[in-house]
Amino acid sequence: MHAIPNIPEALSRAIYADLLAHLPQGSDDTPEGIELRNQRAMTVVAHLLPENGAEADIAVQIVGAQFHARDALRAAVRAAEDPAEVRRCRAQASSMMRQADSGIRTLLRLQAERTKAEKELRPAAMERAGYWFKSVSVPEPEPPTAPQPALPPPPIPPKLQYGAMTPAERYATLYPDRATHILVEQGLPPNLNFPPPEPEVVQELLSSGSPIIRALYETAQATWPSPWDGVS
Repeated sequence: MHAIPNIPEALSRAIYADLLAHLPQGSDDTPEGIELRNQRAMTVVAHLLPENGAEADIAVQIVGAQFHARDALRAAVRAAEDPAEVRRCRAQASSMMRQADSGIRTLLRLQAERTKAEKELRPAAMERAGYWFKSVSVPEPEPPTAPQPALPPPPIPPKLQYGAMTPAERYATLYPDRATHILVEQGLPPNLNFPPPEPEVVQELLSSGSPIIRALYETAQATWPSPWDGVS
């Protein structure tokens, strides 16, 4: 079973169970054929990339409608000698395909709104940690209130662009809640409710001295012992 991000495993199982209960029987009713049909349906749901329960429900409706549309087309082929039945089956297939297309448009709109909201949250967190997506100009120093020798402004290190970040820095920026759980637990949480990152990312989160990872940890868990004790 494909896990659905950001929702508990039990809820993922319930969503998939609801999908499988409403699928048409199909042309192959052997145990192997039914298992293949179920795996195909769940894989298509996962490839629609739902990121929460609401998106997963819509993805299930889309896949169910698509399967029923194909089943109606197969029925039209079987009823080739009955023109009235062929027309009825094709009309049902068209109706199911329209429902699937409508669901896809709804899902894409929800995903676009979610992505926009996530992007609006990232710049503030990155700015606090000293990063930005593009270089910025250094502001002009304010003129002194009294005549004094002009001093050159102190050098300001350039802020890293997003593409120059390490994998762990990108992960902490895109998924701050998940990264915080890993930092606080000093590894993957026992009751993991999100897809685990690559082991190299986990290792870097726990050992890196990166300012963005430090800022994330210190802001979220200021009272916890720092995982960077001894890191130079």
